Amino acid sequence: MLAAPFIAFCVPRGFTTPLNPIVFFGIGFLLLAIGIWLFRTILRRLDTATDLDSADALALRNTTRRRGRSLATVGVLASGVFMVVAVDSFRKSDDEIDPPGTGGFDTVGESASPIYEDLNSQKGREAYALDDKIMKGVRVVQMRVRDGDDASCLNLNRAVQPRVLGVKFAEFGVGLNRVCFGLDWSTVAAKAPTAIPGVVDANTLQWAMQKRIGDIIEISGERGEPARIQIAATVPGSILQGMIIIPEDRFVSAFPNSAGTRFFLIDGTASKAAEVREHLTAQLGDRGLELVPTGQRLAEFNAVENTYLSIFQVLGGLGMLLGSAGLAIVVARNVLERRREFGLLEAVGFTPAQLRSLVFAEHRWLIVAALVIGAGSAIIAVLPGILQRGAGFPWGSLAMLFAGMGALSVFWVWVATRLSLRGSLLTALRNE
Repeated sequence: MLAAPFIAFCVPRGFTTPLNPIVFFGIGFLLLAIGIWLFRTILRRLDTATDLDSADALALRNTTRRRGRSLATVGVLASGVFMVVAVDSFRKSDDEIDPPGTGGFDTVGESASPIYEDLNSQKGREAYALDDKIMKGVRVVQMRVRDGDDASCLNLNRAVQPRVLGVKFAEFGVGLNRVCFGLDWSTVAAKAPTAIPGVVDANTLQWAMQKRIGDIIEISGERGEPARIQIAATVPGSILQGMIIIPEDRFVSAFPNSAGTRFFLIDGTASKAAEVREHLTAQLGDRGLELVPTGQRLAEFNAVENTYLSIFQVLGGLGMLLGSAGLAIVVARNVLERRREFGLLEAVGFTPAQLRSLVFAEHRWLIVAALVIGAGSAIIAVLPGILQRGAGFPWGSLAMLFAGMGALSVFWVWVATRLSLRGSLLTALRNE
């Protein structure tokens, strides 16, 4: 009931396109708290249950003996599960390359010295003795560069004057139905009628520049006045991270001294991409051209992101470890406080194996509740990532992680049960 207004406010905004991951993470965290609260309510209801016609029913009733302990254990364990599962879902493997992130290009590179010729034309290829056979079907998108701060995740400092690239937006749409890097470049200019339209990687805009779509960024110009660039659109998780992309004609007007092109995207036959890179590097070596596969560049950015995720995952893992170890402490203490009770059960015919099974059945519900609450709320929290990545979502690693957390919890319960129920319990009954 208390969460209904918040969910009613967030869900309609979260299911817009694109889905807002921050909103969904907030909803997932809220569901985690609701799940723990519901478990507390269930414990209260079980405490008044009178139907104890089976060992499982007795074990379930026994979870309410120390409701505070049970609730604290489930809360800590579920929070650890939520953190670990939610964080791991954002991890990207080295071989997971998103087509929107590469824009469909095979190679990306930069040169130390500007290249003035058009490498797509016959004249430009003759100037550098490029082999027509190797370059057949290869398209090179050349960009002008205005040097500045690196605003990608490879730079921990805030970029005040980020790098600016100038390119003909129409070149991005050739052979790709105008949609490249997940963006229709033909509509960008209309979104910034009063300033220079700019396109930025979404992560760069949010974290490095700390700006939003529509904000104005002033870059020191070369004619005494700053160039006012308005962020008109973003591209998600791309190799263009750390730079602002603007139309070439506006680039020339703002930065006339930055002649030639020094940034390149190459689109060709994937089967001969390595041969094209080797050939261009050899023929343009005097220009300091360095080319790398777009997948490699994207993997470098992903590696930095995965490092930050690992930090948060370690924190979640510590919570998970404390929760599972706390479960063992709860089991041990519950058993030690009830040794006379178990001594009576042993006196009337229960075997040690049956007593251990009863204790394990009693505490397995804490494990099940924690895993269901933690994992369920985490899946809701990362729903935008699930829908966006589709088959690329790491279901396999999450399943293994979930199974490992369950096995760890079961192991601690087994250890605590074995240690607490060692030997005969009749002595404790005789002392009663």
